[in-house]
Amino acid sequence: MKKGLLILLSLVLVFGVGVRAEELTGQQILDDLSFSSVLSGSGSAELTMITENAKGAQRKFSLRVFLKSEEGADKQFLEYLAPADVRGTKFLSIHEKGQEDQMWLYLPALGRERRIASHMTKDSFMGTDFTFDEIGGNFARDNDYTVQRLLDQQEQDVNCYVLDLTAQNQSAAYAKIKMWVWKKELVPVRVEFFGLGNSLTKTLTLSAFKPVSGDMIPHSVIMEDNVKGTRTLLEIASLTQEALEDDVFTVRYLRR
Repeated sequence: MKKGLLILLSLVLVFGVGVRAEELTGQQILDDLSFSSVLSGSGSAELTMITENAKGAQRKFSLRVFLKSEEGADKQFLEYLAPADVRGTKFLSIHEKGQEDQMWLYLPALGRERRIASHMTKDSFMGTDFTFDEIGGNFARDNDYTVQRLLDQQEQDVNCYVLDLTAQNQSAAYAKIKMWVWKKELVPVRVEFFGLGNSLTKTLTLSAFKPVSGDMIPHSVIMEDNVKGTRTLLEIASLTQEALEDDVFTVRYLRR
């Protein structure tokens, strides 16, 4: 049962009344999201990634990713499989609630890993339109933004809550974020990122949702840089839900 249903059931038991969707606040909706990172769930997946420059020239990559989501923690291990010049490049991220994110990048040419410092997490990940934060952690941290619910809209032919997130400190990656959340499934289907002066900088589109072990997982993810005119496409080629050992999500495993 999804967290949203559990919360509603708890309110009914405690107060004797339910909370209608119209009465949910923006913060309640954000807190109830099924996921808030680009890659989500638990298990392993084979991915195809395509980067596209402003002239439309594309480059294709194959990746393998291991994911483990549990209460209060999300772990991810990503490895490039092709082409040859990036094969063996690995990325590890550990996001634990209430703690600073931990990220490492292993480069085979150097033969060692390097820790991604906190001031680098907003940099481009491997030349893509995603940042390290957006690949390995939350794209909307609760302590960085205040949330306001706007009028509901339709997006991708589904009914959506619309949230407006405004930065409340300088550590936020963006000045504002606008998010469309599919009401039925409580998953984001579109996210717009704004810089200073309310200028649209990037757009994230999530689609091709498929049920996997009771969760709706997007099998197509596109991040567009509205300033540079570039974009990065991620597509899940295969996905396996499986229990993974914690040893996979260690620096030692990066060196294998």
